[in-house]
Amino acid sequence: MDKLYKLISILFVLSLLALPLTGCTDGASTLVLKVDTPKDGTTVNKSMVQVSGRLAGTQTSGTKVSINGADAPVKDDKYSTDVTLNEGKNVINIDATNGSVKLNEQVTVTYVPAKQ
Repeated sequence: MDKLYKLISILFVLSLLALPLTGCTDGASTLVLKVDTPKDGTTVNKSMVQVSGRLAGTQTSGTKVSINGADAPVKDDKYSTDVTLNEGKNVINIDATNGSVKLNEQVTVTYVPAKQ
């Protein structure tokens, strides 16, 4: 009985070691969406903020980025666009889509107009 458990344990470990070789991974590292600016929780005193960031991973080619539903230009795996803010808290949604891979990041920015 001990030999059977050892054999099953060895086969289990070998199958785990073979997963990367067969490409059976979760695929989470194929596309990464990063937001560089603005930082989450930022408070600004201007009604417009530049949203910028980058794409990383092995499948960045052809990826489309949208910010609050509007297409953002992507060049050399970097994106950037201006977003108009409403007074108070603003949630900015950044989406990246490449085939079946869909990623989303959210950044909250608070706009407090400068006192005149």
